[in-house]
Amino acid sequence: MVFARTKLMMEDNCFEEDPGRVYIKFVGPGVTKLYSKMYELMKSVFRVSDADIQEVEYAWGKGEKGEKFNIKWWLHKDMDIFSYLYIKFSLTGEGTEKKGVAKITIRGLLRTEYPQDTVWQRSLFYELLRTMWHRIFYHKKREEYAEECRHSIILFERKVKEYWEALKKEIEGA
Repeated sequence: MVFARTKLMMEDNCFEEDPGRVYIKFVGPGVTKLYSKMYELMKSVFRVSDADIQEVEYAWGKGEKGEKFNIKWWLHKDMDIFSYLYIKFSLTGEGTEKKGVAKITIRGLLRTEYPQDTVWQRSLFYELLRTMWHRIFYHKKREEYAEECRHSIILFERKVKEYWEALKKEIEGA
């Protein structure tokens, strides 16, 4: 993330389809175990540290059908000096060890920020050079970053589903 007082920011959804989100719904036993597994998978799939993941909302309590929970995380991954991934994860659900329902929502954003703090960075000549450089060289790089974002989200989705299937077999087999 570029730290600047003023900046030009471009933001694209990692998935171009409307609304640019991935939804996963689980019905079955052990939905409360998804919380810790999701956090672990975020770190391993996106190759980030604990400092790059922020839990912005956490609500866990008793509901009509067991444990009720609502958790949201923001993941921040720097790609280079100008671009970074900003991915929102949401886990909501209710249930017990025997049965429950959980829904995961993932929204990935690719952001590019150009600082405009100095007189030089605000000048017309600098803007012409930056625009030319962006169109000739950097546009392709941003496409690669968006592809990496899509790939990582799909890999995360597959890993969560694999965990879910293994968990169901383990609980139902016990």
